[in-house]
Amino acid sequence: MTNYVALLTAFAALFAGASSGAEPPASKPAAADPASPPAGSAARFTQAPGTGSLSFSFMQAGAENKGSFRQFATELVYDPKNPAAGSLKVTVQTASLETQDKDRNDTLAGADLFDVKKYPTAQYVANSFAKRADGQLEAIGKLTLRGVTKDLRVPLNLRPAGNDYELSGEVALRRLDFGVGQGEWQSTEWVGNDVKLQYKVPVVRVR
Repeated sequence: MTNYVALLTAFAALFAGASSGAEPPASKPAAADPASPPAGSAARFTQAPGTGSLSFSFMQAGAENKGSFRQFATELVYDPKNPAAGSLKVTVQTASLETQDKDRNDTLAGADLFDVKKYPTAQYVANSFAKRADGQLEAIGKLTLRGVTKDLRVPLNLRPAGNDYELSGEVALRRLDFGVGQGEWQSTEWVGNDVKLQYKVPVVRVR
């Protein structure tokens, strides 16, 4: 009788364990570090302080004239595995133009040309990158200059420098498309319409 009761008790315990459906809780995956960007995500870069060049050239009376903007800021978002997700923002202080000639500086800064008092900044904003047929990267964005906004595709050379990049290239535009040339300066007889911009900017990773 004792053996029968013991056997019945063991069987009941086994049945109860099997029918409960209880399982040990599954271990939860480790939480992602919020400070670390996901693998393959775009990184952010800003212009290294006190570095970079943004120059321009144009034809006047048959001779090439050159100048530069001494103050501008660059912000880049870039993932080499997903260029289309990239972005570029360049903000230029127009009053910082320099041509090594005070009279020419004053003329360019005046109301008929850059009108730096009314339009103290120019800005280029691109929210996507694309690769051209020659493999070169190109920013697809808009340039706002003298209050006028126009589409502008800007070629970009990105040379790796450790975890950072050097951004460089050149692009051409027409000054009259942006109203840079009022009154007598609308004529292209003495001052050409075509302007070439050249840029070389080190950018450092911020995350």
